[in-house]
Amino acid sequence: MRLLLFILFTVFTLQSLSAQVLKATVNVDFTHLPDDQQGNLLQLETKIEQYLNGYSWVEDEYETDVNCNVQVIIETLQKKTHEKIYRAQFLISSESGEKFYDKTWEFTYESSFPLNHTKGQFDPLTYFLDYYAYLILAGELDTYALLLGTPLYEIALDIANQAMMSQFPRGWSTRIDELQQITSIRARSLREIKPDFFEAMYLLAEGKKAEAGKFADKVFEGIEKTAKAQPNNRYLWSFFESHYRELAQLFDGQNQRLGLLTEYDSRHRETYREKIK
Repeated sequence: MRLLLFILFTVFTLQSLSAQVLKATVNVDFTHLPDDQQGNLLQLETKIEQYLNGYSWVEDEYETDVNCNVQVIIETLQKKTHEKIYRAQFLISSESGEKFYDKTWEFTYESSFPLNHTKGQFDPLTYFLDYYAYLILAGELDTYALLLGTPLYEIALDIANQAMMSQFPRGWSTRIDELQQITSIRARSLREIKPDFFEAMYLLAEGKKAEAGKFADKVFEGIEKTAKAQPNNRYLWSFFESHYRELAQLFDGQNQRLGLLTEYDSRHRETYREKIK
């Protein structure tokens, strides 16, 4: 499937390949709030799910659903004049291993107001959802072909810059920093090897170990380059967290590489050591 998408990319333009929609499962937990503050949030879960899933984030006829999970934990409510301001934790993750955790989300919400994609005045709820939707989709596109997610990362950065100038700048400087770590030139080699990584795992699952090995060489080279240039890069840590078991499988028996992985990704060193022979 991924090989087919790569071939399509060589034939069509970016716009004709990259249509994607989200297929998100959303859970909103507001049990931390007093009972009398929970009523306003009863429909928020459904509204977020409809907002994320009922929109063509990248327009085109070649549509690919991106499955993801969203967890929202509402922590506090502050009433200011005519607004209800909520503070929440947010976690979004996709099947391909994109994962983002945000613990400083601040937004206003009234149950009588719909969530819509019409853009005008900055909305700390919908713009925040847009930001992470584009991050998830950009990471997904990067798995199909070389740096294919770049235009969506640029959209996410534009949203973040608008947020910094809004009345709700809380947390956005950290989000910009995280985005810059993903897209920085020093971490570019990690993004560049994502298509090779998924192709290698596909071939390995098909029993084509020798063919998978050719892609695995590129994968290790990209990981090593990123780990040496920016060992504390959060996106590198996220990649390891999502794929350490697959990396151990991919480099099974390659003692030198597995040994280096125990250094680059010390949190999962035992998994790598189990594959050393």
